[in-house]
Amino acid sequence: MASTLDLYIDTSTGQLVEGGSVVGGALPTLTRNDSYTLRLRLLEKQTSGLYDDIDLTGATLKAGIGTIEQEPSSGSFKLSINGTTSSAIPFNSTAISVYTAISNNVSTVALYGSDTYGSYLLTATQPNTAMSFGSDAFTLFPTSSVLVSTRRNPATGIEAQQVVRLVRNPIVYADTFTTTPTAGQVALTLLSTGTTAVNETYELTVGQDVKGGSFSLVFGANATTAIPVFQTAVSVQNSISAGISTVTANCSVQDNGNGGYIIAFTGRLGLTNVTTSLTLDASGIQFIPFKQTTLTINTAEVEDAFADSGETTITPTLEIELTQSGTPKTVFQGDVTIRKDLITVGSSVPGAQAGYYTKSEADDLFVEDSSTNVNAAGRALVDSTSVTAFNYETRQLINSLGSQVVSYGAGLAFGNTPLGFYGTTVTAQPASTNVVSALVNLGLVASSVTLGNVVTNSTVNVDATNQRLYSGGQISIDYATRSLRNASGTTVAVWNANGVSIGRGDGAGDVALILGDSVSYTSISFGRNYGSKIGTSTLQKFAFYDSTPIVQPSNINAVSGLINLGLLASGTTYGVLPSSPRTLTTLTSVTFGTVAANDQHYRDVVITGALVNDVVLLGLPSAVSAGAVIQGVVYQTNTVCLSCTNSDNSSIDVNTATYRITVIGY
Repeated sequence: MASTLDLYIDTSTGQLVEGGSVVGGALPTLTRNDSYTLRLRLLEKQTSGLYDDIDLTGATLKAGIGTIEQEPSSGSFKLSINGTTSSAIPFNSTAISVYTAISNNVSTVALYGSDTYGSYLLTATQPNTAMSFGSDAFTLFPTSSVLVSTRRNPATGIEAQQVVRLVRNPIVYADTFTTTPTAGQVALTLLSTGTTAVNETYELTVGQDVKGGSFSLVFGANATTAIPVFQTAVSVQNSISAGISTVTANCSVQDNGNGGYIIAFTGRLGLTNVTTSLTLDASGIQFIPFKQTTLTINTAEVEDAFADSGETTITPTLEIELTQSGTPKTVFQGDVTIRKDLITVGSSVPGAQAGYYTKSEADDLFVEDSSTNVNAAGRALVDSTSVTAFNYETRQLINSLGSQVVSYGAGLAFGNTPLGFYGTTVTAQPASTNVVSALVNLGLVASSVTLGNVVTNSTVNVDATNQRLYSGGQISIDYATRSLRNASGTTVAVWNANGVSIGRGDGAGDVALILGDSVSYTSISFGRNYGSKIGTSTLQKFAFYDSTPIVQPSNINAVSGLINLGLLASGTTYGVLPSSPRTLTTLTSVTFGTVAANDQHYRDVVITGALVNDVVLLGLPSAVSAGAVIQGVVYQTNTVCLSCTNSDNSSIDVNTATYRITVIGY
């Protein structure tokens, strides 16, 4: 069951302020497995004695329920350092027991602080040596944590120290708080549209999260001035009359009993459908700055707490921590009661209360032994005509004429006769007849209705003896030979251990489809026996878009091979590398001319379809001037730039030559 907990906290004193869910300064009782929306209002008392909401900008909140500062009550834990883990250390170990478990890494172990056990001070074996212990809660109960913190860092002449502390985990913990939404806290709702019998009426509702501010009402082009919340109904009515001239003296405002108002059009606007809507401007409303989170009392820790206490009710501590400008501060600590179940052992269920009938009520309810209703002595029920309807001594149902119609003695009988329908004449047990005729004789099927005949062994429909099905006197299915025949009696399909043959039963001649065949052992064949197939012989090729088998291609690239097979369209350019959408290639004549020492010349070549970032491959002519380096790049759409770089210290002539330029899309 989910509910809301509203806590008003005086952050200067750490006390609860009366209001919200707090009554008499006490927190309400919580129930295990329930979920609560915890809403916090953090206040600060002013010199005037009044409370004001504190500014929570940039602040963070934490909430926890548990046994603060308590140690586990049973189990053991482990410590680890430098890849070595100790044996199990009991929860209530003495300092010497802890030292024995980890003596290779510390010089001393002492109880730390005022705790009898559960908090230990570990000191390193020598000065200026780092020490960092890890921990494992292992079997500690209730669910607990092993906290390891550094007390003293290592330095020259100083041994490092760490504190190990055993602390029970909180029953519930939350550190994510959000601002409580205010949608719907102030709303104007049309209750009734005006008619000739009803005034047009609105209700203005004000929620509990509203703390002040003002609102205004708008009617067409007119609007009221700001109306403070929590005004009397008379003040709101006066504000409407003063601000909306078209409504002056034509509205009535009443309190709705919940801090809001009922606004009705009256006078010349009464008993009519007012086409102009009354609307609300709530932008001036001020809301309580609640911060909220969810507390769900169904953790393993709450189960441990109940198990550890052995009681059906526990009283842990609720703690609220506020952090502002990086400084944490506990703003509240208080006991809260959590019960194990909503209905406890001591709860009682109200019992039925004693009641008394009056004499007349008792007389009306009392049934006397009579021959006109209940004849208890004769064990019979009698109708208003004094005729027995039910004799439960002789186990009979009797009709209004006094005749037995049903008896249920050793068996069930209707009118002293065997079971029959639609007639008073008893039907004799039929012999040597089919099921339909027997049902007609029994009266379960009307004799005048045409019914399907019982199928007999014949050569016009079903020949069970020869395992055949006939249609029009011709064999349609011969399931003895596993064949299908057409109207001419020709076998058109055969299925057997070799597969399915559609066409001729022997798998030869014109065949539409063969899936395995006892004659040619074809795996799959489409068309004639020597046509398109998937098989093993040289004629059994797999082809697309043509009836002629495709000869295995040779000396051709993969894309052309797929085009020849019909798997790719021949009019499209395809890429040849993974993820490549296209490949473009061309032969072009380029003249770079005389390139000076350590200089470059550039030439543009138009290649339609080339895009920036595509890969450019160059096929160079048979002879390129020594020292010339030729490169290509797509520097804009449809254009490849070729560059010729002379790395020598003297000029070279790069004359006209034909280059192969290939662009691979990527």
